[in-house]
Amino acid sequence: MDPNLSLANKLALWLDLMLVQSIPIDSRRAIPWLLWAVWKNMNAVIFASTQESLGMQSQVKCNIHANWRNDKLHCGGSWITRDHQGRVGHHAREAFTSSPDKLTAELRVLIWILQSMQDLQVQEVVIGSDHCDLVEAIKRPNDWPRYRWLLHQVTVLTREFPLVCFENESSASNHVAREIAKSVMRNSMFQSYLALGGPSWLHDRIRQESAF
Repeated sequence: MDPNLSLANKLALWLDLMLVQSIPIDSRRAIPWLLWAVWKNMNAVIFASTQESLGMQSQVKCNIHANWRNDKLHCGGSWITRDHQGRVGHHAREAFTSSPDKLTAELRVLIWILQSMQDLQVQEVVIGSDHCDLVEAIKRPNDWPRYRWLLHQVTVLTREFPLVCFENESSASNHVAREIAKSVMRNSMFQSYLALGGPSWLHDRIRQESAF
C-alpha cells in the first residue's frame, strides 16, 4: 500500500478487499472489526496523551523555606507557587514562634503551607524544599520518631489532595522562597500576608529562577 495515500483512500482500499472473492469469507468479515480496533486504539493513545498534558498543566509547583536561626528566635516561613510555564501564582510569608531545631521549623512551615494550598483550592501540588532532611522525613517517617506528631499532621493533610509530591531543590533554585523567609527576621516583617504574583523586590530573581 502506498504510504502517501490519504487516510480516506487507505480505508477505501481495505473496504474494497471485502469484495475480493478469492479472500476467505471469514477474513473479509473481519476487516471492519480490524479497522474499528485500529481506530479505537488510535483514539485511546491520543486521549491518554491529552490527559497527561492536561495533568501537567493543572499541577502547581510550590517552593518553600523556613528560615531558622536558633531555638530562641522566631523563624520566618514562606512559599511561592508557579504554574507549568513558570508563571508565579501566589506567594506568602509568616512568622513562627521559636522551634527547638531546623527540622521542626520546616515541618511547622510545611503544615501551614499545605493548609494554605487547601484554602486556595489547589488540587495537585509539587512541593520543593532545599532542606533534604524534610523530604527524607516525609518519605520515611518511621525513621524520624522524634517528629512523629508533626509528620502525622503532614500525612493527614496530604491525604486531602489528589496529588502531592515532594522534591529536593538546590539553594539556587529555591532562592526566592529563601529570601522571602529571611525577610521576616532581617526586616522585622512579622505581619503575615498572602499576595498574588511575586514580590516586586525579587522580580529579576524570579525570572532567573523560572529557568531552573
